[in-house]
Amino acid sequence: EQWHQADPKNEERYQHVQHIWNMAAALPKSEVKKLGAIPKQDVAYKPSRRAFWSYGLGMVCAAAVTFAIVDPMQWRAPPEYQAQLSTAHGERTEVTLPDGSTLLLNTDTTVSVQLYANQRTVRLEQGEVFFHVDGKQGTPFIVELESGNVRVTGTQFNVRRNEQAFSVDVLQGSVEVSAGPWWSRQTAMLRSNDIARVSPSGELTSGKGADVESAVAWREGKVVFRGTPLAKAIQELNRYSDQRMLVRDARIGELRVSGVFNIDDPESFLAALPQFAPVIVQRRPDGSAVDIVAR
Repeated sequence: EQWHQADPKNEERYQHVQHIWNMAAALPKSEVKKLGAIPKQDVAYKPSRRAFWSYGLGMVCAAAVTFAIVDPMQWRAPPEYQAQLSTAHGERTEVTLPDGSTLLLNTDTTVSVQLYANQRTVRLEQGEVFFHVDGKQGTPFIVELESGNVRVTGTQFNVRRNEQAFSVDVLQGSVEVSAGPWWSRQTAMLRSNDIARVSPSGELTSGKGADVESAVAWREGKVVFRGTPLAKAIQELNRYSDQRMLVRDARIGELRVSGVFNIDDPESFLAALPQFAPVIVQRRPDGSAVDIVAR
């Protein structure tokens, strides 16, 4: 981590090594066995630690070179299609890719798309995307993030990134979620109504979701709160509102709220809030923000 933060270029170097590792992982097992085969020695010996690491590094490099020879087009040829997509604050937009897959981008989202002959890749730089992946091609569709990736062939799922952390909610089909550094990779297979959460440190947890439909209600311009702390509800609505809403008292921030609200109409939430919570909505004269204080 110290090395990663020491130089901005180290992120690029890290991603390069990650790609090499992924290429090595794609080798057939039979090829890996050939690369790892050790000829019999006339005299038995115990290799030193340095020899062990040198041999291991040689294995990875040899695997990467072999893969490049077997399938050079995927990693050397330019993508058949590439695009940079983004949405502004409060904006949502749907994009259909040449392969037939659709991406619904939520507010404040940026993605880069690259379609190769043998692989489809979307890098989620920030924000949230609902994917409807066309599986007819049979080629892998990979969503890349800072701390992991999501691999699918055909399904409907939602990925939300929050800086180094991210979450995955599967509506239909199945996906494989991977997280953590390559030397300590964690994976989880998700099916319909399963969820996965990856912490900023790369720790992966998964299981059945309580209500995946509610988690992706933003597709229809809705947000669903079920016993949600007021502070968290306000934080969610601020993702879409031009006028910031601020909770000025930690105690009222813990109040629980429930309901379905229109994310394009935060005024309806502010109008309803004093009706079911002991709070007052105070608007600043300059219109820059709304303060929510205890009644």
